[in-house]
Amino acid sequence: MKKVTLLFVALFTTMFASAQTTFNLDWFVGVSEVDASITIEPGDTVEWTWTDNLPHSVTSDNDATESFDSGVLTGNGETFSYTFTMVGVNGYDCEVHSAMVGTITVEEIASVEEKFAVNVNYFPNPVTNRLTVTSLFVLDTYKVVDILGKTVASQSLEGNIADIDMSQFNSGVYFVTVTSNDLQKTFKVVKK
Repeated sequence: MKKVTLLFVALFTTMFASAQTTFNLDWFVGVSEVDASITIEPGDTVEWTWTDNLPHSVTSDNDATESFDSGVLTGNGETFSYTFTMVGVNGYDCEVHSAMVGTITVEEIASVEEKFAVNVNYFPNPVTNRLTVTSLFVLDTYKVVDILGKTVASQSLEGNIADIDMSQFNSGVYFVTVTSNDLQKTFKVVKK
């Protein structure tokens, strides 16, 4: 019985460890709340990187599920990591620059596909000129399809941000698909 218990513990630990992911967030004056907010699973780690030469902190709000605080770090290249273990919502901010805010939502996510889907953000919608798509995963491509199913734009990507020029598109509804390896998400955008 003892061997079976040890085997189960080892198997569970291996499965839990392999599911853990580290997500990187750039932390700088002017970062949007959307870019500083992500949804992760228990056991995932978030690493914030200071990308300007100013002092910042990453400090949990009083009502956050977990308590974390980097203290004030002095600038470019500094990092702070925290591994989240409890399901819940964790608002945070910079004690030096009050406009720098974000939220780390921790929930049980069924799959990598779902983790990708919940962490693709896009704005503005409706769009007039440029649509910005952000992801925690490196994006490979985007494709924009009109309501009739015709591809009106597509491009290969190498990064976490897609900047899509929609200024020349006719007003109407479009479907945007972004991919990262075998993962994909499609969402509807209205062009004014």
